Amino acid sequence: MKRIIAFAGVAATAVAFAGASAGGANATTAPSGKGVGGSYIVVMQADPLLRSTKQSDLRTSGAQSKRAALKASHDKVLKGAGIAVSRKVNTYTNALNGFSVLTDAKGAAALAKQPGVAAVLKDEMRQPTAIAAAVNEAKAAPSGVNDLQKFLGLDTGAYAKGIKGNGVIVGVIDTGIWPEHPMLRDNGTFPAAPTLDESERSACAFGNQAWNPNDKPFTCNNKLIGAREFLDVYKSQTGLEHDEFDSARDNEGHGTHTATTAAGNANVQSRIFGVNKDIVSGIAPRAQIIAYKALGDAGGYGSDLTAAIDQAVADGVDVINYSIGGGAEVVSADTLAFLFAADAGVFAAVSAGNDGPGPETVGGPANVPWVTGVGATTFPRNFAGRVKLGDGRVFKGTSVTKGTGVKPIIDGTHAGGTDSRYCVEGSLSAAKVRGKIVLCERGVNGRVAKSAEVKRAGGVGMVLFNSTDGDTMFSDNFFVPTVMMDYTNGARIRRYANNTPGATARITNLGMDTLWHYSPTVTYFSSRGPTVPNSDTIKPDISAPGAQIMAGNTPMPSGGSQPAGQLWQAIAGTSMSSPVVAGSYALLKQAHPEWSAAAAKSALMTQSYAAVRKNDRVTPADPFDTGSGMAKLGSPGAKSTSFQPGLVYDAGFYDYLGFLCDEGREAFANPDATCGGLANAGYATTAENLNYPSIGMSAVPGTMTVKRTVTNVSSQAITATASVRAPQGYRVTVSPATITVAPGASKSFEVSVTNTGAPIGAWRFGSLTWQGSGYAVRSPIAVNATRIASPAEITGTGTSGQATITSTVGVAGTYTATAHGLVPAEHHNDTVAQDPDQTYPSPDDGAGVDRIPYTLNGVDHARWKLDVGGDVDLDIYLLDSSGKVVAQSTNGGTDEQIDLVRPADGTYTMIVHGWAVGATPVAYDLRSWLVPATTGGSLSVVSGSPQNVAVGDKVDVVVGWSGLTAGVEYLGSVTHRIGGTIEADTVVAVNP
Repeated sequence: MKRIIAFAGVAATAVAFAGASAGGANATTAPSGKGVGGSYIVVMQADPLLRSTKQSDLRTSGAQSKRAALKASHDKVLKGAGIAVSRKVNTYTNALNGFSVLTDAKGAAALAKQPGVAAVLKDEMRQPTAIAAAVNEAKAAPSGVNDLQKFLGLDTGAYAKGIKGNGVIVGVIDTGIWPEHPMLRDNGTFPAAPTLDESERSACAFGNQAWNPNDKPFTCNNKLIGAREFLDVYKSQTGLEHDEFDSARDNEGHGTHTATTAAGNANVQSRIFGVNKDIVSGIAPRAQIIAYKALGDAGGYGSDLTAAIDQAVADGVDVINYSIGGGAEVVSADTLAFLFAADAGVFAAVSAGNDGPGPETVGGPANVPWVTGVGATTFPRNFAGRVKLGDGRVFKGTSVTKGTGVKPIIDGTHAGGTDSRYCVEGSLSAAKVRGKIVLCERGVNGRVAKSAEVKRAGGVGMVLFNSTDGDTMFSDNFFVPTVMMDYTNGARIRRYANNTPGATARITNLGMDTLWHYSPTVTYFSSRGPTVPNSDTIKPDISAPGAQIMAGNTPMPSGGSQPAGQLWQAIAGTSMSSPVVAGSYALLKQAHPEWSAAAAKSALMTQSYAAVRKNDRVTPADPFDTGSGMAKLGSPGAKSTSFQPGLVYDAGFYDYLGFLCDEGREAFANPDATCGGLANAGYATTAENLNYPSIGMSAVPGTMTVKRTVTNVSSQAITATASVRAPQGYRVTVSPATITVAPGASKSFEVSVTNTGAPIGAWRFGSLTWQGSGYAVRSPIAVNATRIASPAEITGTGTSGQATITSTVGVAGTYTATAHGLVPAEHHNDTVAQDPDQTYPSPDDGAGVDRIPYTLNGVDHARWKLDVGGDVDLDIYLLDSSGKVVAQSTNGGTDEQIDLVRPADGTYTMIVHGWAVGATPVAYDLRSWLVPATTGGSLSVVSGSPQNVAVGDKVDVVVGWSGLTAGVEYLGSVTHRIGGTIEADTVVAVNP
C-alpha cells in the first residue's frame, strides 16, 4: 500500500505519516460517499498552535483567531489543487497543522505541489490491542478487594496520602464508552466539569437513535465529562455495521474497559453471568474522563485518530491512553501529534502490541520515545475454574463463566470436520456435540468464537487449552461454561477423552484465586524489543498488569462478538496494561503537575519493579521483555519511589527532533541544515544519545560512549554514586562516577561500554543505578556488539578525486578494503500507463506495468534508480527467475531505489508500475548499475589497507578514482574485511 505520496519541503517540525497497514472489513451498511476516491492526510509546514499557545489557552479567543487562520490556509491549499473544500474531513490545528481529505491519487499529487504543504500522506489504519477473543457458583462474597491496587501498592501508598487523580483529566482514545456503567457514575463529589467546545462536534455524543434505536441519550456529568465521536473518515471509507453505534457509545467493550481501568470509580462490585466477582477500582478513581471514539469494528484510520489527539489537547486532558497500535514507523500522523502533546505536558501511555513473544514486535506509535510504550505482565489474581474428570483427576485453569453438571466430554478433533480440533465456525457436528463438553485447542480462530461454535452445535461447555505451557490463560466472557488451561493439562484431558469409553467431566467455577504464584511474569502475547526501527532506544519502556483485568464492558456488543448483557469482563492485552500506566500518570500528575511528560516517564521507569520473570515463569525477564520493569508507584511520602525519584532524565521538543535526525531524517526538508543547527545548539542527534531513562546501543564496535543528564526534582542536594551491573562480556565505566546535584539543577555524565568478550550480534543486558542520599535511580542497559561500523554510502564529485571512509572496528585482526567499479549508469527508456486499480500484481495490470529483464553474474552491488518529477507516481518491483518479488520501492511520488548486495547469479525482471500516471502514459528513465565483484576498475584503495587493527580502532581508508566522463553517474563499492571475512560494504557514488 502506498504511504507517503509526495513531499513539497518539510518544515523543521513537520513529519510524514507512515502508519499501520491499510485495510478494513467490508461493511454491510455504509454512508453515502463510501468508495469515492480515498483518504489522504495533508501536513502543513507551519507549526500547530501548541508551539505558540499554552494548552490551557487553546480555547481562548486569541487561539480561535489563530485557528481560523490555519483553517483558511488549508482551504487555500484545497482550492489551489482544484479540490472542493467540502471534501475536507478532519482538520488539525492544535497538535498538528493539517487536514484529511477525500480525493484520488491525482488530487493528492496536486495537493503536494501547493505552497505551504509539507507532505501528503495516504491514510491508513490502526487497531485496538486487546487480545481479541473477550464466582463462585454458590455466590459467595468476593475473596479480595481491589487486588490490582493492592498488588501495585496503591492502597497503602498513593491512596493513603489522598492521591487518587483529583483534578486530573484522562482522555481515552478508543472504541467509545458505555456511559451508564457504574464505574462512571457521578456521585456528586467530583469537581465541576469544564465547558468543552461544541462549535464543530458534540462534546457528549450519545443518543443517535435514528441510526441505532438502542443508542439512548445521555447527559455527561462531572465524572464522564465528555464523549466525542471521530469516525468521519471511517464512515466514508469503511462504513458502520447496522449494530454499531454512530455516536460515542461503545459497541465493542474495549473503550469502556480501558477507560474504567485507568480512571473508573472506586470499590464497585463486578458481576458476570449473574455471579458476583471482585470489587473493582480504576487506578485513578478520582480522575475525570473524556472518551474519544475513533475506532470502529474494523479499526481506526490515522486521520480520525489524529483528530482525536488534536481535540483531546484542546479539551485540556492531562493524560491520554492509547491502547491502539500498528506499523512500527517512527514518523506518522499520530506520533507527530503525540510529540506536540508531550511538548505541552500531556502524558501518553500507548500499548506496545500483542505480537510477542518473538523479538522486534513492538508496534507504533509505542516505538517512539516521546510516548510510554507499555508491555503486559501478570499479577497474582486468578479467576479460577477446574475440570474434574470421570476418573477423579482435577485440572485447574481460568474461568469467569458458570459451571456445568457431570457431562460427556469429547475431543473436538473427533467432533466434526476440518479444523474441528480448533472448534472453528461451522466445523462441529451437532450430532456428536449436543449435550457434551467439548475440548478445543487454541489456534485458527478467536477464543470466544470457539465457544460460540460449541454453543451452535449444542455443546454445554468447553475446555480450551493453549499450544504451550508458557502462554497466557484467558478469562473471557465465553458463550458456554468454559475453563482455559495450559497445554500439558489439555493434552492429558485429550488422552482421557479419546481413550475412555463414556468419558465425562464437570466444569466448576472456583471464584477468585489469589495464589497465582507465577507473578509478575511477562505475558506470552506482550510484544518484545529490540525496537523497530530505532533499536538504540529500549522498548517497551515499562510493563504493567495486563492479564485478567476486570473492568467495564458494553452490554450490547456488535457482531455477536461476545455474549450480550454483561457490563463486566476480565480480559487481557497490552490494551489492558496501558491504562494501568495512564492511571498511574494521573496520580503523578496530581502530585507533580509541574513535571514534564519526560520527567514523569523517567520517574515511573527508574523506580519500577525489576524482578519480573519471562513467560516461562522461571527465567528473569530482560529489558526487551518489560523495559525498565513493572510499574509500581510506591508511597508519595517515601524516597526512591515514582513520586520521589530524586533524579530524572528529562527531555524536550528539540531533544526529540535530534532523535529524528538519526531515526526519521525524512521528517525534515533539509535534514543536514536542521540537524546541524540542532547539533550546534548542543542537542544530541544520535538515537543512543537521546537523554532517555534507559541506555540502548545497537551497534558497539568495540567501545562506545553515550551521554546522559539527570535533573534533581527533589528539595535537597543529592550526592549519588554510579553502581553498574555490566552486561556479560562488557566493561562499563561511568564518568564522573559520583555526582552532586543541587535542587532543580542538572548534571551530565558519560557511560562507556567496551566489549571484553561478548559475542557479535547478541544482545546483552545490564543496569546503571545512581545511589545516594536515600535514592536509587535505575536504568537498564542493552548492548549489541558489531564487528565493524562503516558508512553505508559515501559520495564524491569530479572526473578524478578522492574520498575517505571512516570505520570503527569491533574485533582484532587484519583489516583489508577492496574496491569494485566504478561503473556508469545504464539507461532503460520507455513509457508506462496507468494501472486502473493501482495494485501490483492484479489481473488488470496491462500497460500499467513494464517488464525489463536483467542478467546478474558476479555482481558485488546492484542498484536501480527511478525518479520522475511532477504529478507522476511510479513504483518498482524486482522479481527473481521464479517470479517472486525479492525487492521493491514504493515511495511517494517517483523517487524509487532498489539495492542488492552480492545478489545470487541468475535472471531477474524489473517491474515499473504505473501507480499514479493519469490518462496519458508517461516516459521514464530507469537507471541501473551492476558493480562487478572483480577488482581493477576506476575505483581504487589509495591508503589504509591492509592494516592490523585492535578492538575500538578507527580506520581511515582513502579511495580514489580517475578517467571518468563528466555528466555521467558512476557507482562502485568497497568491501571491508577482517581476517578475510566480509564484515560490511560501503557504496561509492560519484557524479562528475
